[in-house]
Amino acid sequence: MANLLFILFYMMCLCVYAVMKLAEYILYGIGLRGMAREMGVGNGWLAFVPFARKYLQGKVSGPITLKGKTIKEPGLWLVLLPFSVGIATGFLAGLVMALVVVGTLVRSNAIIMIPVTGVAILAGVVIFLLGLVGTAAQNGLRALVDHQILSRYCQGNVLILHIVFSTIFPLYEAAVFFYYRHHTAARV
Repeated sequence: MANLLFILFYMMCLCVYAVMKLAEYILYGIGLRGMAREMGVGNGWLAFVPFARKYLQGKVSGPITLKGKTIKEPGLWLVLLPFSVGIATGFLAGLVMALVVVGTLVRSNAIIMIPVTGVAILAGVVIFLLGLVGTAAQNGLRALVDHQILSRYCQGNVLILHIVFSTIFPLYEAAVFFYYRHHTAARV
């Protein structure tokens, strides 16, 4: 009986999560498409295509200038950054797995085992740090893009709260985009 209750609870949590993700997908798509149309950015239908929506978000944002440096295509970076971090961590994870296999095959030779284990542990730490830095870079770039977009609709503390809450809370960015989709943006 306890197992059945656990399974039902688990399934209910999965259903709630699926409904939240679907709502986020729809609200974000409608909001981003409306903002793209408002800003005169073509191909608003890209707001409903999974990876292309991040590219469109960067196009709506426009170039981002930070400390004298300009990110000309933030949408491209929003799409490529997760892929590049995934490829790098995947390569290192493959290296760790290969080292574990080599270490297992030659475990009788302690001279080889110590360096293999050390390199595998070091690679594991590098994978963790690369994932952490990659996630921070992705969230930072997304916050910059959101700041660029939302600064056309609101200012001051409201803008900062939108950026912070968009980073922390699920559905928030989608709800904000949906809310501001029909507001007139101040041309920057």
